[in-house]
Amino acid sequence: MILAQCLALQWFGFELITHFTLHAAVLVLIGSFAFSWRWRLGLWAVVTMVLLWVMQPFSGSLKTPLSHSMMVYNIQFDNDHKNHEVSFLSQMDADFLALIEMGSSEWQQAFSSLKQRYPEACGHDLESPFAMQLMSKKPLLACQVEFVDIYPYIRAVLSPQQTVFVLHPPPPINRELAEDRQRYFEKLATIIGQENNAVLVVGDLNNTPFSPVYRRFVQAAQLQESMKYGTPTWKPFLLPIDRVLHRQVIIKTSPLHWQYSDHRPIWIEWQPEK
Repeated sequence: MILAQCLALQWFGFELITHFTLHAAVLVLIGSFAFSWRWRLGLWAVVTMVLLWVMQPFSGSLKTPLSHSMMVYNIQFDNDHKNHEVSFLSQMDADFLALIEMGSSEWQQAFSSLKQRYPEACGHDLESPFAMQLMSKKPLLACQVEFVDIYPYIRAVLSPQQTVFVLHPPPPINRELAEDRQRYFEKLATIIGQENNAVLVVGDLNNTPFSPVYRRFVQAAQLQESMKYGTPTWKPFLLPIDRVLHRQVIIKTSPLHWQYSDHRPIWIEWQPEK
């Protein structure tokens, strides 16, 4: 794992290994019982450091309600429980919906019942897992779908002081897709970093906070984490790849129970810093 952290920026295979840092820590903890007490204490110290790392950020929970609410949800392109998902989102009644992978005609038809509640919307309706939508109860000053190569992202201006980005880069399952994801992050880091107002960045980032590639993106875009590093959001490997990032906002984030997608829905409340 240490070697993977050192070489992740040079080869995508090592970068893939870094996503399983927490899994490795659990295996080390279990395996430590095969060693003497002296070695066991040393291994426990290593595991403790990893657990402290994945518990970041250490911010306390906010009790007061904030001015905006959003549901971020990768609903899964081949999810067959469309009526349930629409009912779930309707009951949550967020001000904004940021939805990933709702590109099929069946999904578009299922969500037609929400259009009266969310009259403002923009998105990319391609019949593929890279479709996305941002739906809003509130008027938007601007909302555009832009692209890095063939991969879309949404930039929405809520007010002169607030901008929201919805992202979904490709998964790094081979060298070509890893390079595409790297270009996506590099381009978005520049664009987001140039925003002068409060920024909220959400989506399925197909990356975890354990990856140097991800950490370089967050640093270059001048963003902060809202969710704990180790909060699992994607089955079957329980990896934290659905992220909520921000700059100059007060925010609280709550991952919800899994529905029928392989991703967890995420509830967000936020408002710009005064």
